[in-house]
Amino acid sequence: MREERELLRGIRSLDQAALGAVFDTYYPRLYRYIYQHLRHQATAEDLAAEVFTRLLEQLAGGGGPRKHLQAWLYRVAHNLVVDESRRRVHRDHGPLEDGQAVGRQDVEAEVAHAISWQRARDALEGLTPQQRAVLVLKFLEGWSNKEVARVLETSEGAVKSLQHRGLASMRRALVGAEERQEESV
Repeated sequence: MREERELLRGIRSLDQAALGAVFDTYYPRLYRYIYQHLRHQATAEDLAAEVFTRLLEQLAGGGGPRKHLQAWLYRVAHNLVVDESRRRVHRDHGPLEDGQAVGRQDVEAEVAHAISWQRARDALEGLTPQQRAVLVLKFLEGWSNKEVARVLETSEGAVKSLQHRGLASMRRALVGAEERQEESV
């Protein structure tokens, strides 16, 4: 990526225009990535901003990304998500947003949609952080196995395996949720 290399050169010299371009380019993507994992707007905003704080701290100290800016940023975001997920285990609260579609006329369809949405979210949240990261980056962000492997610092084979196991786990969770619903009706 020629553009990424140019941005890297610019931010390494702390060029304001390059830093602004990196923020403008990657903040919305990082926010979306983090939000997909945590489902909490304020936390996603804070952690996305923290990625850039860490970037600036690293650059000021002579560190930071050398070759792959995007991979470095997403690796930091992934680590922050994992840390936050671990902290959340000790807190007993759910996400504030409910993920329901707005403006549907048919109440039954809205309820069915909300139930399906919640089941999918629960299934995704039941995955390991690595599996969830692979599925979000591949299917929601449209990344290749190579790009995901770079961010997660693993091999492409491991990405394929994580994807396979993650999808299988989601399938089992979704089928189980559907069976439990049918039993309760």
